[in-house]
Amino acid sequence: MAYTDANGVDLSGVTGRLIQTVDLVKNPAPQAIATDTVNGHVFVLQVESAATIPQGNMYLNRIDRLTGKVTGSMQLKGFGHGLSMGAEPVGTDTYLWTEVGPLHVTMEDGEVKATFGKAVTRFLFEPGTVLDGNLIPQERKFTPPGSTSGTGPFLDPVNNQLCVMYHKSGKRHFTRYDPAAAAAGSWVPVGTTFVMPAGEDVTPDVPSSPYPLETTLVSQGFAVLGDVLYAYQWAPYDKVNNPTTVPSAYPGIAFLTSYSWTTGARLDRQVVTNADGLTWREPEGVAVEVDPATAETRLLFGFSNTVPGTTGSRDVTIGWYPTKPAVDGVKVLADWEDLALEPGVTPGAQPPRGRLIALAGTTYLQLRGTFTCTPGLTEDSRVATLPHRLRPTHLTRQNVPRNNNTGRCVCRIEADVHGALWAYGATTDNAITWIDLDGVSVAWR
Repeated sequence: MAYTDANGVDLSGVTGRLIQTVDLVKNPAPQAIATDTVNGHVFVLQVESAATIPQGNMYLNRIDRLTGKVTGSMQLKGFGHGLSMGAEPVGTDTYLWTEVGPLHVTMEDGEVKATFGKAVTRFLFEPGTVLDGNLIPQERKFTPPGSTSGTGPFLDPVNNQLCVMYHKSGKRHFTRYDPAAAAAGSWVPVGTTFVMPAGEDVTPDVPSSPYPLETTLVSQGFAVLGDVLYAYQWAPYDKVNNPTTVPSAYPGIAFLTSYSWTTGARLDRQVVTNADGLTWREPEGVAVEVDPATAETRLLFGFSNTVPGTTGSRDVTIGWYPTKPAVDGVKVLADWEDLALEPGVTPGAQPPRGRLIALAGTTYLQLRGTFTCTPGLTEDSRVATLPHRLRPTHLTRQNVPRNNNTGRCVCRIEADVHGALWAYGATTDNAITWIDLDGVSVAWR
């Protein structure tokens, strides 16, 4: 049953897309995410390769939120695993809040499983540099009192509050601070501390056929927006007890759960179905931002995916939940935006554009405009690229009008997971010279 919280978030509702399948600077999976909407950046943390996990080294990617291009990166030595992150714009600069060493190492079967930072720090993003956590002065590090293992900060950009997660007495604790005071070295708790209720890491009884799930949820990040705390969790498929039946391409099921900070009660828990067509769909990172174009507050969530043609390289996809109500039953998840046309493809009187809308719980990709092809398409061809906001995670297709040549007046267009828009049906003896997109309205999810 749908539930809309005090922020306007419905975890069972429609979702949009910020960026999709962006290749990161190194092979490992993404971890925490954060955005600087003032300067147009998306930040994504990665843990270094398995060979260097004991050192807790990470990479920090900076991505252009409009183009999806990586515009810079840093190496963070001795920082941890990337449980959570906050991005703070200061003029044209961005300061990041992350975990940092001293390190807490977790073991499994006598081997290092993961390494987490036990303190919190703030630093300036400087592309192309290496930052050694061991060289950061102690006065720029903060370890929550009583913390026993890994920690992680999150910055609420709407209410200007810094929340720090830490482990104490076997439970996850969350305490809020004033970020300006914390940056100056004064860590005075603001308000009450939220303690995760017991039993919240038990995997819910949800359909997972034909593969059983592990019984304990894995934390994949958290976000705080006002009085609501959002926990991003993952139930991996149980490959240990079913090693011959669970394909490696099936990572598991993602959940988002919301809690009232004031009462501690669970508000809602839902399976996250966005981006379900990715090859390797592992939940990674959750954040909050205010969309610079619409001023809408949005809850972001990330997914790791395997780069096609590789076995270990990962990319990142970030979706979001809207908070503004529908107008006349319609939510605009991405307003009209130009498509990037291929060489030889020329816009008509109305240039090709696309948008996403949600109606009655279904999200639709809508296209409009016309284009001409010179000297004409004589084979199946890529004609344009969709912006990241519009890219589907399943192949999307529709028949559209084209120039009438000996009775052939319809062709098929398809959009794939990387945003490539293809036109099908042209032949050497029946070239396509123009295509009309005005009637395109196809289920995107």
